[in-house]
Amino acid sequence: MRAASKVILSWPAKGLLPWLPAFLFALPLCALAGALVGVRQRLHSRYRSLVDRADGDASDDIRRLFICLDLGVTVMKGVFEDGVIRNGFDVINDIDFRQWLINHGGDEELCVDSAPVRGFYDLVFAFEGGDFGKPNIEAGTLLRAMARIGLAYKGGIMFKMQAGMGDTVFTPLYQALLARGVKFKFFHKVEELVPDGRQIGSIRMTQQVALKGEDYAPLVDVKDLACWPSTPNYGQIDPAQAALLQAHDVNLESYWSDWPKLYHQQFDKELPVLTLKRGVDFDQVVFGISVGSLKALCPQLLAQSPALNTTYEQVQTVATQAYQVWLDKDLKQMGWDYQPDGQQPVLSGFSEPYDTWAPMDQLLCREAWLAPLDPRNVSYFCSALPVASYPPASDSGFPARMTALAKAGAVEQLSKRIASLWSAAGPAGAFPWQWLVDGSEATGVARFDSQYWRANVDPSERYVMSVVNSTKYRLQTDQSGFSNLYLTGDWIKTGLNAGCVEAAVMAGMQTSRAMSGHPAVIEGETDFLGRS
Repeated sequence: MRAASKVILSWPAKGLLPWLPAFLFALPLCALAGALVGVRQRLHSRYRSLVDRADGDASDDIRRLFICLDLGVTVMKGVFEDGVIRNGFDVINDIDFRQWLINHGGDEELCVDSAPVRGFYDLVFAFEGGDFGKPNIEAGTLLRAMARIGLAYKGGIMFKMQAGMGDTVFTPLYQALLARGVKFKFFHKVEELVPDGRQIGSIRMTQQVALKGEDYAPLVDVKDLACWPSTPNYGQIDPAQAALLQAHDVNLESYWSDWPKLYHQQFDKELPVLTLKRGVDFDQVVFGISVGSLKALCPQLLAQSPALNTTYEQVQTVATQAYQVWLDKDLKQMGWDYQPDGQQPVLSGFSEPYDTWAPMDQLLCREAWLAPLDPRNVSYFCSALPVASYPPASDSGFPARMTALAKAGAVEQLSKRIASLWSAAGPAGAFPWQWLVDGSEATGVARFDSQYWRANVDPSERYVMSVVNSTKYRLQTDQSGFSNLYLTGDWIKTGLNAGCVEAAVMAGMQTSRAMSGHPAVIEGETDFLGRS
């Protein structure tokens, strides 16, 4: 039994009275935990063998039922025994969720390594350094997320967007802010936040490109939908600089970009530097960049704020990878028949290197394809990306090496493993590359070159993890240690404390409340039960 649920009584009776409420509260929970142990033992003794004996569909049904029972009983035993009801989910954040299940007697195959558990680890990229042999997530944080997803969803556990995320979420926000008079300055790279005592005194920035006009219009229309393009609108950039950017395929958003070097070689001068000053250009600063960028952008702040420095050290991030393929077959023709009520799957727990798959056919109507090439399916895959260490900013070839690694993993999966999902794809090594919508004369694996793949390795791109014992080091928006600096993003302490859109929105609301007093209440900021 963990310390959180222990009650220690001392004699003589002096001081006994204050302990009685806790004792009376803990006793029935411990009794329930004990009863659940008996239930699980009875379950295993009578029915465990059926999982191994049954054949075909019956075997799957029995196994899935047994998984639900063993996982459910084990979780409830742990919740009762470890004081989660009294103290909140964070009380068990000192242990990894899988180890917590093991400690409470969960069956290794049908609980600890079960599909629901594996799926949740995959969905939140819970692997240190992207190493699939190092699963790591706080038991309390994951259990809270599982409870909210399983018990508090409205309408559906997951929703699929009807266009790209940037276009369905960020385009309307950008347009609304623009209409309210907010000024956007694109192509300005933050170099450092510089403290002045306990405030942010200045912000150093680099102006990456010169514009042809005064303002930059970033959006492009695709079938009457305002979208964010994958590359800058070069027609709005100084022609000489635009030509150089395109000639070298420069990614201005990359931490490892060699653009400053190329610019200096071409124009024999450094990129312009801009310094914003407190009281002149700003009063307050909202830092919405991810925790992975703190060391690069805030070294002096980390030196002055032990709390902020500890957050940077303890709240880890992980690189991710993704690929997308467009096919001239629909799901049924690919061999995936299970679509209840026409719903397509969101699947996790698949084999590495890409463990999560979602067909996103609802997006095809948003894409501008020429009639002969109209795809019938577009499938998205993603997972963590193993990266042992990150080189200095001067290693401009690093992103390309990681992108090549992501591509190799995608090709390997399609070549050797995809038949487990798409049975019509044939045996391993026989993937029908002609399924891929290409539009060129390419044959075989070369047709993959027209698809999409990506490695997310930049400090601001990496996924924010919830590794064991990290939540207690997360800061709320106004706890940076600097009076005019507000932190926001899914890496701050929100009550959800996990990398997701919901946590990012909650963080933004928290920042708004700290600055303006609104909103007074943020749903999900406190636990279902126990302390927040």
